[in-house]
Amino acid sequence: MNLQRVFIAGTIQGSNADLRTDDQGYREQIATAVRSRFPEAECFDPSADVTRRLADPATLSVISTLIGSAPRILHLASLPAELAALRDTFNEMTQEAAKCDLCVAFLPDRTLSMGTAMEMQAAHAAGVPIVTVTSLVDNLAVMSVSSWVVRDLDALAELLDDLR
Repeated sequence: MNLQRVFIAGTIQGSNADLRTDDQGYREQIATAVRSRFPEAECFDPSADVTRRLADPATLSVISTLIGSAPRILHLASLPAELAALRDTFNEMTQEAAKCDLCVAFLPDRTLSMGTAMEMQAAHAAGVPIVTVTSLVDNLAVMSVSSWVVRDLDALAELLDDLR
């Protein structure tokens, strides 16, 4: 397999009830595993732009206000500029999955992530093969779009060896 560009998908906020983000250390572990086997491959990490926007004080303020007093009906066409920019960034980053040669989706144990599911669907719709790191072998969405399911990062390394 010739890998020029690998998309690293995985939870950023996950199921957190507030704006906390999950540990993103897995992204560098995946990139290291890919680069050690495919030195020319670019590892695209969508989390950098998203977490940068999430950390912006103005964006945090708007989101906090919205969380505290969300209307019963939220018209997304009239979002404050900060949230519109965050939304645009999320959608732009998700679409990058379709422009890669491989998508590696990290959903450890039984972690669910709507954003990761969207990235996986974008890759799948574009015909990009997907390796999902998870134990969610009973999850219809995971099994419907994945090309391979591996249990952990060690198994990912083995698969990458086989793909080389």
